[in-house]
Amino acid sequence: MKPTWEADGVRLYCADALDVLASMDSRTTDSVVTDPPYGINTKSDGFGKLSPWADLCNSSLWYATWIREARRLLRPSGSLWSCLNWRSLVTFQKASCDLRFPITSLMVWDKEWIGPGGPSGLRPSYELVALWAMPDFAVADRGVPDVQRFKWTARKPTGHPAEKPVGLMRFCIEHGTRPSGTVCDPFMGAGTSGVAAIQSGRSYIGVEIDAEYFGLAVDRIRKSLDGGPIFRRGPSGASGGLFPESSAGP
Repeated sequence: MKPTWEADGVRLYCADALDVLASMDSRTTDSVVTDPPYGINTKSDGFGKLSPWADLCNSSLWYATWIREARRLLRPSGSLWSCLNWRSLVTFQKASCDLRFPITSLMVWDKEWIGPGGPSGLRPSYELVALWAMPDFAVADRGVPDVQRFKWTARKPTGHPAEKPVGLMRFCIEHGTRPSGTVCDPFMGAGTSGVAAIQSGRSYIGVEIDAEYFGLAVDRIRKSLDGGPIFRRGPSGASGGLFPESSAGP
């Protein structure tokens, strides 16, 4: 599949993640670092279906599909890192068990900030990151703990509702990818993992199905490569066009 936009070791696709992953060659990626949709009824406001169990189990089929493709792309020394929360953990665990690809470590991301927690429960100040290790992978620094602090706030810099800090993405990339290796994010959103990959000196493959966020991701990544803004800005700051003139096309 042809990238929608590419430059300087970066390939970006405005497309469905499963389509792009299926088109990629096996054993060519050093790490997959991503923040996928957490699934039905995993929002943090405490409201939703009375019993979401069936939805959580059904979601595991989709999770297993993209995790299987991610594993196929990884080199024997590669790793997969995925953000999640306590509600989606059971879905990830079921998908991992179905694939016989167990979660190696579960990292707690301490946000150093207290988020909304519904009308009666404890207010959350953390999310999680799961690590899956391929047979020849190991975190090089054996002193790295499974609680990491990256300060966050309610105000997301890009406006993407699930945006993560660049520092969190850099942690995963730098501990999971060899220097000058290749990072893939099938659900790049506003492109934070791409910015982190560029800052870390890695090549990057990003996929986003939403055209608006894809445009924002391209703009951020282009700026990170020391280029200027490539989209006309409307009154609200949104991207005024999807594909720059240098785009390879879909």
